[in-house]
Amino acid sequence: MILTEKRMSKSELQKILKSFFPNLEEASLDAFMKHASYLKSTKGTKLISEGKRHRYFYLILKGGVKSYYSKESREVCMWFAFKNEVVGTITTYEGLPSKETIELLEDSELIKFNIEKIKELTLTDLSISHLMNGIIIEHTLYLEERLYQLQFMTSKKRYKVLYESTPEIFQEVSLTDIASYLGVTRETLSRIRSK
Repeated sequence: MILTEKRMSKSELQKILKSFFPNLEEASLDAFMKHASYLKSTKGTKLISEGKRHRYFYLILKGGVKSYYSKESREVCMWFAFKNEVVGTITTYEGLPSKETIELLEDSELIKFNIEKIKELTLTDLSISHLMNGIIIEHTLYLEERLYQLQFMTSKKRYKVLYESTPEIFQEVSLTDIASYLGVTRETLSRIRSK
């Protein structure tokens, strides 16, 4: 697992961040950039590890990640994220040890952001505060929907929702991880898919 932090020119970084966060004012974007850096890493790299504190959150430029909990020496997948998505955990954002692991599904390129420095900016920069608030709300809404699906939908319905909302996931994620995400065995997933 190789984690390579590279230099990216200020103009390249600014262009990328401006495209992802178009509502940031110019001065806010400049402040935000000071705490961001480009990195490239290989499949299997753990960006965040369960039980450890972590100092960064990430924007995926290329590649994908899975989030999982460890339970009795197996992985229980909670979510997946791909290009153009921001990833991290709320516990690490709060300076606590992470309850989950975030691992690269494939060789990936990311922008990493220093959590503490960005949190400091939210205290004095309304534009950055709104951005971070939006990211946290989006993640919270996703988790609320995920909890609803696990509690109130059958495995067949969860599969249908996943397939209809993100069919490309079946080309990018192993069936073992998809089965874990849906809360079923791989055999059950195969039966659901054959119908």
